[in-house]
Amino acid sequence: MAATVLVVDDERSQLDVLGRWLSQFGYPFRLAERAYVALEEMAADPADILLVDLIMPEHDGFWLIERVRTQWPRSVIIVATGVQDLDTVEKAKRLGAVDYVTKPFGRELLHQALVRAEGRLGRATNPE
Repeated sequence: MAATVLVVDDERSQLDVLGRWLSQFGYPFRLAERAYVALEEMAADPADILLVDLIMPEHDGFWLIERVRTQWPRSVIIVATGVQDLDTVEKAKRLGAVDYVTKPFGRELLHQALVRAEGRLGRATNPE
């Protein structure tokens, strides 16, 4: 059975595209437009993989990563960011993200990141 994916991004158009791609890849998925909604989704039914945008209103992706890592340590987090800054990526990894894709990214790059994430499922994912 394919891993479940929770996509967290405040841009509706981005969610629509990612949902279409995930459907084509055969992944069961859910979409959340806010970090706190993603936490509610995780509490109801934890996802195996989270694809998290870093820049969002109210609570950013860093806030979400910290909470997910604490409460659901076996979930794998991929960061999706338009910020092309090594410090930002390193911070996300320190907090528990295991991979990242830089926006705008294509369908194949996302698929590769998901395959890598599936390989990490069930293991401790904190890189330190």
